[in-house]
Amino acid sequence: MVAGLLAVVVVVATGTACTGGAGRDRPRVAVGGQELSDQEYRYGQAPRPYRAVTYQPDVVLIEDGAEAVRSVTVDGLTWTLDTAARGVSDLAPGSVMFASSRGVGRVVDVRHAAGDTVVTIAPVELTEVIRDGEFASEQPVALDDPIAYSAEGALWTDESAVTEAAETSTKTASVRPATFTVAAVHQAADPAERERVSMPHPSGVPKGVSANGFTTTPRCCRDGVGADLTYDDGQIRFRASVLLAMQNPSARFRLAISGGRVDVAELQVFGGAGIKVSIQGDSRVGADRQLDRRFTIPVDFTVPVGHLLGIPFTLSASQEVLVKTAFSARNGNLSAAGSYDIRGALGFGYRDGDWGVSRPEGPIMRSSLVDSIKGISVGANGVVLTYKTTFTLGLGVLGFKAGLHFGFTVSTGVARGSALAQFFPLAPGTRGIDCRGASLSIHLTYSVGYAIPEPVVQVVNFFLRVFRARPIAASGGIPQPPGRMKIFDRPQYEPAGCQS
Repeated sequence: MVAGLLAVVVVVATGTACTGGAGRDRPRVAVGGQELSDQEYRYGQAPRPYRAVTYQPDVVLIEDGAEAVRSVTVDGLTWTLDTAARGVSDLAPGSVMFASSRGVGRVVDVRHAAGDTVVTIAPVELTEVIRDGEFASEQPVALDDPIAYSAEGALWTDESAVTEAAETSTKTASVRPATFTVAAVHQAADPAERERVSMPHPSGVPKGVSANGFTTTPRCCRDGVGADLTYDDGQIRFRASVLLAMQNPSARFRLAISGGRVDVAELQVFGGAGIKVSIQGDSRVGADRQLDRRFTIPVDFTVPVGHLLGIPFTLSASQEVLVKTAFSARNGNLSAAGSYDIRGALGFGYRDGDWGVSRPEGPIMRSSLVDSIKGISVGANGVVLTYKTTFTLGLGVLGFKAGLHFGFTVSTGVARGSALAQFFPLAPGTRGIDCRGASLSIHLTYSVGYAIPEPVVQVVNFFLRVFRARPIAASGGIPQPPGRMKIFDRPQYEPAGCQS
């Protein structure tokens, strides 16, 4: 398919792969029509000054970009930089660090040690980085050969850390990242920090990763975006596979910012083909305990768009999951599967205060969830699975991206009544009904700014307390809160009498 803007950028900005002299003689990695140094492959491309773009006055460009990076924590919040690199000495709490396409954020802490500068950042909005500039893709940007960045090991993937953060979350009103100032940021005395691991080397093919007790194998993007999920604690077992099927996905975008205000924002994603979902669950403990987990799959699929007027934008896909079980009896089990067709582009547009959303055609049922429901139990059982794919054109790392966001959320619920119903009907002399039910709903979300998934935001705020920084909001930008549109919602019941 057309290589899209990835090829155009190489012509417009010759030599974009070289961000510093240290990287010129190193091996190169080909990604989406571009050649990246190993440092750029790991940490992203560097920003460049450009006459047609005005940065906000508190933005500090690290012109050596990835070549200045020593290491990054897997959560993307703490960057260790070469103190001698251009721009590093200008970093201070309250400023905005722009080191690379992945290293962007409001500085909340700076430390110095043995020739290195350790910088901790918080999320920012695009308009906190760019004051004036117009950016657009002349051709579609292909998303079929991405880099897989793993965040496995981040605090927000740890089940105990998520629980602790939720239980101790502050009641202080959340604020935008721009409110971080020198006066508001002070390092706490002797902070009790959890061990934080470094970001691993990215790969082209994702492996199984762990998050909040689940083992997940995500996939993207030539045939779609999806994941296989597994949970087994010896009492409750859950397995699922979900896929937003696509055919050679690509995207187009347009962004215009003037005076620190978004005037135009458009993001269109092409290639949508369908939805496939399968669910299996069983429980040895019945109503004594249920599964209720929400998490972000810790793999970010990213394609470097290249330099547009000096800005190294990326196009990425991320995934979130919610799982709930409702088993009423011990040793119950439940399974179901379904597939649906969709057609048309996905996306949104914004211009001078007005919003528009592209609605796909469908879904058209290919195989029914309710017809496939199977399970044996002396009580009623149910399972809910919600899956969200978010496409982002912007800057930053998984969970903390500033840019244009478009989300596609599929929610499914399946339930089956007690298998004893056929033997013990509700009314004497009548035949019992073995009830089955399933639902499918689809929501679209859209925003320009930043959006942090739950429970990631709780863990991040828990971590930022170390620096006595005020908590950040789960989202920033426009609209506020992010826009949400329901495009499909249909329950099914078999037999028909079960609906009541």
